Amino acid sequence: MKVLVLGGSGYIGSRFCELLALAGWATAVRASSRHGVDGPENVRVDTTDPFAMAQAVKGMDAVVNCVAGSARAISEGARVLADAAAEAGVARIVHLSSMAVYGSREGAVQEKTRLDENKTLGWYALAKREAESHIAAFAKAGGTAVILRPGCVWGPGSDLWVGRIGRYLQAGRLGDLGAAGDGWSNLVHVDDVCAAAMAALRMPLPLRQLRTYNLAAPDSPRWNRYFVDLAVAIGATPVRRIPPLQLKMDAWVGGPPLKLAQKALARAGREPDTLPDPLPPGLLGLWQRQLQLKSDPAQRDFDLQWTPYDRGLQQSAQWYLQAQHHAH
Repeated sequence: MKVLVLGGSGYIGSRFCELLALAGWATAVRASSRHGVDGPENVRVDTTDPFAMAQAVKGMDAVVNCVAGSARAISEGARVLADAAAEAGVARIVHLSSMAVYGSREGAVQEKTRLDENKTLGWYALAKREAESHIAAFAKAGGTAVILRPGCVWGPGSDLWVGRIGRYLQAGRLGDLGAAGDGWSNLVHVDDVCAAAMAALRMPLPLRQLRTYNLAAPDSPRWNRYFVDLAVAIGATPVRRIPPLQLKMDAWVGGPPLKLAQKALARAGREPDTLPDPLPPGLLGLWQRQLQLKSDPAQRDFDLQWTPYDRGLQQSAQWYLQAQHHAH
């Protein structure tokens, strides 16, 4: 089997390519729009360019779509992929979506839970929802598709949910948040996401069939526990209780100028990592949100063996400390 991996240079895509190579039953063709990579099994593709996508999918048995980035890259890229894959006769698309499609829903959320129809959702949730509709159209036109909706993907190498959180903790900007951190984290290890994607490539499906699966580890804790556990594991102690006003000031007053400064440095060709990480206001809502992804169908259909939380924590802390050591 020959599998085109879009977003193959990203966090999930690159790990997926590594694990697929180790499995040995398929060949991954790594595709990226941002990085030129050498080798016959690596291609550079603008995923919003219909001609480039048509060339990329030729001869492929399946596509795994791990594209991240802008709203256009996510939504328009999925539409271009669906059209090109249908025209080329690609048998299957495995598409990585997000729990963001559930919007402001709370409680135990299953795949059949009705999506939040609120038009004021953020750009990311809207783009992910539009992308899902394009993948569904591909299946309806005669292909087969599997949509995966992971929670917060963590593990070694995760700058979003390990690196950034660790830096917040070490700077004293994060700790025990009280009620502001009592939401469910919905953490899912990157290797578990990749295992689900590989199983999704091989599961038997009739033509015009679409399956959708949530992905979050059943032992995924609330955010406060994760913050404290990671802080202890990386030595960012004592762990402080962060007052709500400090958190809001950090996000709403300090966050926007830091984000603008990062963009200015990037445009000037300088590394923005010399600045503190902005605290996006959207994280404040996420950390207190009572949404708990239920992933029983994925565990059953893919026979997933979830990475235990304690093991993921140990791996993540070790990676973080090594990365910090090399940075200094």
